[in-house]
Amino acid sequence: MLDSITFADVSTAVTVLVGFLGGIGYLKKNLKIWIAKALEEQLESIDKDMKCLKSRLDKVDMEGCKNYLVRCIAEMEHGHQISETELERFWEQYEHYEKIGGNSYIMRKVEQLKSDGKL
Repeated sequence: MLDSITFADVSTAVTVLVGFLGGIGYLKKNLKIWIAKALEEQLESIDKDMKCLKSRLDKVDMEGCKNYLVRCIAEMEHGHQISETELERFWEQYEHYEKIGGNSYIMRKVEQLKSDGKL
């Protein structure tokens, strides 16, 4: 049986093997590109949704800060004493409010409370 194998048979087998391995290499090389192209539209949509959610969360964060600060400021303006813990939380929220770009009307109120000796 081995004596009937010719150089042409070996050459054909090597050619088929090289072609097969080359095909696998080509598929491996391009598979990521094909998958990325197939998913690109979905990923863009997810990215858009994530940006929208971040924007909404930032707005909720800002509104929550304002609501807390306004409530505390109103209590202080009306002469109500707030506890040490509430005052500490007030300053934490106020610093956060400043960092996220809070409006100046709350800052003006805080400065007024300081000058009036209520804060």
